[in-house]
Amino acid sequence: MTVEFLRASEAARRLDMSTKELLRLVLSGAIRYEMVNEIAHIPGDALDEYRAKAS
Repeated sequence: MTVEFLRASEAARRLDMSTKELLRLVLSGAIRYEMVNEIAHIPGDALDEYRAKAS
């Protein structure tokens, strides 16, 4: 299974929130991220995990 890695701005758009709010969630550990070429990316499945926890 291939995991899609999203930049913070795209992940925030998919979660319908601001990039700033998403980054706060990442820093608090509520959403996991991975480094890709020294840039933080959000795995697509991490969005699903966050949605499941939030509901």
